[in-house]
Amino acid sequence: MVLTARRKDRIEALAEEINAAGHSAAAYQLDVTDRAAVDEFALAFRTIGVLVNNAGGALGADPVATGDPADWRTMYETNVLGTLNLTQALLPKLEASGDGTVVVVSSTAGHGTYEGGGATSPPSTAPTSSPRPCAWRSSAARSASSRSRPAWSRRTSSP
Repeated sequence: MVLTARRKDRIEALAEEINAAGHSAAAYQLDVTDRAAVDEFALAFRTIGVLVNNAGGALGADPVATGDPADWRTMYETNVLGTLNLTQALLPKLEASGDGTVVVVSSTAGHGTYEGGGATSPPSTAPTSSPRPCAWRSSAARSASSRSRPAWSRRTSSP
């Protein structure tokens, strides 16, 4: 398992926890809004079976009328363009794996508005346009008759 995050200390701590539980995880510091860094990261892999896009963050608690455009821009770049950057960069490796599953996880802010969440709801909804996890499989994976789609990658009606 490969883990990425902007904050090196947090992602390394999570990798250590996973490794201590007897699993295998490697941590990489990566800002998904930096397309050049994402492209360089993608070069480290020949194939990838599953990509889980789970980047996000909520900034500011101002109503829309007084919200800071910089906060909105940062959230949009992370939640929407970060998902695009990573998926595009890794798509050839996902297709090469024969599995090619992409899961996009959005914030609960994408399910509805809340007090002070005017800036959070739109960019949280955009990656999935659905109030539930979204899974996509490459054409190679869909055409592979010897494999069935795992239950965890199917769309469900519950968040």
